[in-house]
Amino acid sequence: MGTTEPAYSPQPLPNTQPRSRNGLGVAALVIGVASLVAAVSFVLFPLALVAGLVGLIIAIVALAGGRNRGSTNSGQAVAGLVCSVLALIIAITLSVRVGTWAARNTDVFARFDKCVAQAADRAAVSRCISHFADQVRR
Repeated sequence: MGTTEPAYSPQPLPNTQPRSRNGLGVAALVIGVASLVAAVSFVLFPLALVAGLVGLIIAIVALAGGRNRGSTNSGQAVAGLVCSVLALIIAITLSVRVGTWAARNTDVFARFDKCVAQAADRAAVSRCISHFADQVRR
């Protein structure tokens, strides 16, 4: 038997699409989505205020500077911009509502603080909590 080398067909070149050259677009998207999740979680909405503002600024810089540098991922920057704006709207709305609720109930909080400070045992603290909950509901 003779040894022959197998015939190899030439490999086609992989279809390479231009890679995105704008890391700011990706950063804007990640920060925008994270701030939107934080805003919706209600507990982290103060963090969403800061992150939404940072995401908004990064998205604007990515969109404005990306045109000059030839970025290929402007869609990610736009999505980050939209998520950041939505997060800011939700976080500002929650901030205003929580702030007005706290301002309306300032005297209730003061009475609760005084009641707990004067409580001698757990039963008295429990009564303070119950009384506080009844007053805040009004």
